[in-house]
Amino acid sequence: VIAAVDLRVSENERHQRLQGVWNRMENRSSAKLKNGHTFRKQDMMGPGQTLQHQGLLLWKTATGRLKDVLALLLSDTLIFLQEKDQKYTFATVDQKPPVIALQKLIVREVANEERGMFLISASAAGPEMYEVHTSSKEERNTWMRLIREAVESCPEEEEEDASESEEEKRAAEARMQKIYKLQENLMSQDQQICSSLEEKLQIYTELSALSGMMKTSLVEPRLLVQPHSEELPQAAVLLAAALQEGENKYKHISHSRLVNLYPVCGFVQYQIVQSVQSLTQLLYSLQAAVTIQDSCYEVQRLFLQETGRPYPGAQRPHLPSIRGSTLQEQEKQRNLAQRLQGQLRQEKERWERACQARESQQGEQESKLEERERQYHLEMERLRCKKEELDQQQQEYQQSLERLREGQRSVERDREHLGNQQKLLQTWKQDQQTTLPHMDLVPIQPRDHAGNGSVFVNEAAFTSTSINNHHIHRKGSDPSTHNCLNTFLARSNSRQTPTAKTPHGPHSDSQRWAMGTGYHYSPAGSLGLQHMPNGRNDHQVNVLPNVKCQKKGNVTISDF
Repeated sequence: VIAAVDLRVSENERHQRLQGVWNRMENRSSAKLKNGHTFRKQDMMGPGQTLQHQGLLLWKTATGRLKDVLALLLSDTLIFLQEKDQKYTFATVDQKPPVIALQKLIVREVANEERGMFLISASAAGPEMYEVHTSSKEERNTWMRLIREAVESCPEEEEEDASESEEEKRAAEARMQKIYKLQENLMSQDQQICSSLEEKLQIYTELSALSGMMKTSLVEPRLLVQPHSEELPQAAVLLAAALQEGENKYKHISHSRLVNLYPVCGFVQYQIVQSVQSLTQLLYSLQAAVTIQDSCYEVQRLFLQETGRPYPGAQRPHLPSIRGSTLQEQEKQRNLAQRLQGQLRQEKERWERACQARESQQGEQESKLEERERQYHLEMERLRCKKEELDQQQQEYQQSLERLREGQRSVERDREHLGNQQKLLQTWKQDQQTTLPHMDLVPIQPRDHAGNGSVFVNEAAFTSTSINNHHIHRKGSDPSTHNCLNTFLARSNSRQTPTAKTPHGPHSDSQRWAMGTGYHYSPAGSLGLQHMPNGRNDHQVNVLPNVKCQKKGNVTISDF
């Protein structure tokens, strides 16, 4: 509906533009046509006349000048107008009619001029050619396209010759009817000739089959041309084929003489018969083609004579013009060929664009593949370097592991050796402890001298306490301390007078010097000063507990 409305609006606009141009024309404006008719202003607004296109064109004169004209493309005519004093009149250039009928109009491009075109009127009254130019190539192409569309849609030219008599019309029609009848008779005779020739071919084929030289199905008894075909048969092609077949037959005959001298088989005779059959078919087809062409040529000659017959009104009769129809048909074929060429060119351009797109896409894919291949090689190189690095690290790890294992075995050996030494040391210490004597000092109450030797006892106690304290702070043994203690004990023993009777035994000497001070020597391995109770006070003092004495030369060493 919208398209129909737009079309209707466009038609109204074109009609208004045509009405505006018509209103600006002078009332007495008229143009003389080639066939003697007069085209007036009123004919522009006649029934069926619609404006197809309008625009300014440049009409080239015989002297090479370009004249501005207003072109109006109507339903069946093309009109050139010129403006004068704000009025439009029919253009007059080189005594050429400004009104061109579209029935026999041909449009051509001007060579080496992209804005020019030729308008060729192939009218029966006389051909006429116009050269017009546009302002651009696109406008020229638009005019050519619209004119060709108008020519194709233009109705056939109607002859309105009032001066032509009815008798002449009837006579012309009678002649045309007679020509048509003669043409039908010729076509019938041509059909009979073709049928007779085909029957003769059939008879020859049957004779060849009866003689045993060839089979019936191998050669079809038909002519190579048909009388009712749309195109005329080409006799030259048939004649050339017949000549070729004659040459082949001559070769077979020449070869058959050798076969007669040296008989081998009947294959050559079969080829000769087949060649004769083909030659007969070609000759009969050539005869039929010549007959059909003669009939067509005679009919066309009659039509041409009838078309060229003069008439009183200087008007051609309402009969089909072979020449005009041929030109129009050629123009239609040319337009069709141009459209096909345009479509082919567009298809070729589209195909080239598609090929270029595919090539560019293929190039991009190739570049991507090359980039991926380059990245692949880089990645392979990186992996190879990393593998070499890992192999080197593995070798270093193996070497470190071997060194660690060797160090562990060395540590185990050192640990075992140290354990053995510790065992030997402990054994040696135990042996030393068992071999040292044990001394105990027991205080004995004196009978006569109470308190004798108290100074020495105190000194011994002080010395023992100092030795014990010094033993706590010093891990090593101090032989001087023990010698001092022994000196104090000896001095104390020398000042005492033995008052009691000491027992005899292995330790009688020690007990002897200890009795004066009130202390008792115990050989149990520990040296101690024990104050025995005497009735007045009870106290016990450990002077040198667990004293181990070791004699080195003339010096006695005590080990706490």
